[in-house]
Amino acid sequence: MAILINKSGYKNAYLAEQIGIPAPTFSIKKQRGNWTETEIQKILAIIENERLEDFFMLELMRSEKDEPRYPISDLKKNLGW
Repeated sequence: MAILINKSGYKNAYLAEQIGIPAPTFSIKKQRGNWTETEIQKILAIIENERLEDFFMLELMRSEKDEPRYPISDLKKNLGW
């Protein structure tokens, strides 16, 4: 979550105010990563944009680069298509 917040360009104080918590508490939560589900939803609703989605997709692709890949033909064979 901290990486997404940093990439969003929004200041901690602004986000803290928008989700209704004190700025120092926001900073601590950002460091520790102990957000509630509601807080995460509120933050994402504010920071969500195309640039951030592109960053997140790139991170997912990087994390999956070493995962095995199988041709679609193998999947079809296994499913009996």
